[in-house]
Amino acid sequence: MRLLARLPYDMIFGTVYAGLRINLCLVAACLPLLAALALSDRPLQAWPFYTALAATCGPAAAAAFAAFRGFTEGDDRVGRSFWAAYRNSFGRALAAGAVAAALVIVLVVDFQLALGGPLGAVTPVLALLIALVVAATTALLATGARWSPKTLLACAYLSVRSWHLSLANLAVLGTLAAAVAVKPAIGLFLLPAPALYVVWANARHLTAALAATAPR
Repeated sequence: MRLLARLPYDMIFGTVYAGLRINLCLVAACLPLLAALALSDRPLQAWPFYTALAATCGPAAAAAFAAFRGFTEGDDRVGRSFWAAYRNSFGRALAAGAVAAALVIVLVVDFQLALGGPLGAVTPVLALLIALVVAATTALLATGARWSPKTLLACAYLSVRSWHLSLANLAVLGTLAAAVAVKPAIGLFLLPAPALYVVWANARHLTAALAATAPR
């Protein structure tokens, strides 16, 4: 009981409250994609459209990562941090998301064409390239670095070098996407902040060499 009495309840409640606020900000920022998914009966049939629309969530992810960074540095105004980062990084984060979405669409189409055909041997390579695009783009957004082919290639190299962290991030993102699809209330209002925090922490460690390029 004495141990429980010494637990930092204010810190715990503050962290939970910050996570809930970030979740609400993410829902608001990703509203176009969420609305389109809610209005569709069979989104898998139109997956290229939704993949392209997912690029609009790039600024939201970058803003969430910036809010996490500010919160760990002692700034508990996560809502203000989120929207300030959303405005400041909107252009470059949207560009990174758009490039990633285009690459994923092309690679998935190639994967579908090669699957079960004479070029079926290349499907593992295509699957790895899809995973690499997602991992590298996530790392780029987490660093806050300005988008450029050079920084994207650097993030891709670091993602391959620290493949275990990239694999963990892909697993977390896949779990979050599945939760949103199966249990929207839990997936949208409870899981995004803790899941993305894990992704951000892994990506920050993975891309420590690029920390100097992050905007101040």
